[in-house]
Amino acid sequence: MSDAIEPHFDALVFDCDGVILDSATLKRSAFAEFYRDEPEPLRQAIHAYLARGGGQPRDVKFHHIEAHILGRPVSETRIRELSQAFAEHIEARVADAPMLPGAHEFLQRWQGRLPLFLLSATPQMELRRVIERRGLSGLFDAVLGAPPDKANGLRNLIDQHGFDAACTVMIGDSYNDYRAARSNGTHFLGILAGDASHSPFPTNSVILPDLTDLEDGLARLPTAD
Repeated sequence: MSDAIEPHFDALVFDCDGVILDSATLKRSAFAEFYRDEPEPLRQAIHAYLARGGGQPRDVKFHHIEAHILGRPVSETRIRELSQAFAEHIEARVADAPMLPGAHEFLQRWQGRLPLFLLSATPQMELRRVIERRGLSGLFDAVLGAPPDKANGLRNLIDQHGFDAACTVMIGDSYNDYRAARSNGTHFLGILAGDASHSPFPTNSVILPDLTDLEDGLARLPTAD
């Protein structure tokens, strides 16, 4: 474990599903359940899209599936109905999902020593209910959901607190998390369980299976000094 990260970073920004809570697979399965009666080729296309579409708001995912995979006319009313049904189906299940190994311990060690933020594509009020139900609210300086999207949410956070982007770290499990970091000029650290050979991240990325050795992973990121 390394305490050398403290002088080097202004803030750490965590995604939720697949980083703090082990709920990314749970959510992908819940999306797929909405389309379980579609023909097999369409179900496969939906699964493939969901596998690479982490970190996006659910209305974006439903719009893509409905319009671009199923070829259906899309209305705002339809997307709202799907998103509301998804929320009713998934919130309690996410709230009961286990935390990733090392997540709680890391947050407890660093809360109050380094600004810690939760930034998710989950709708704001739903995210806050889940985090409050888990008793984790006090471990974060702020819990931030959608809207806006991840890239704009990260930009707003940096601007609001006056952080140096080059000293801020986005910790995520999806390419959209990486893209948010890149578009804002922050560091990125990937969390990827299982086979790292299927990583969506650039080959020079620092990648960990969970948060057990997060201090050491952060110490491997380049620093300005």
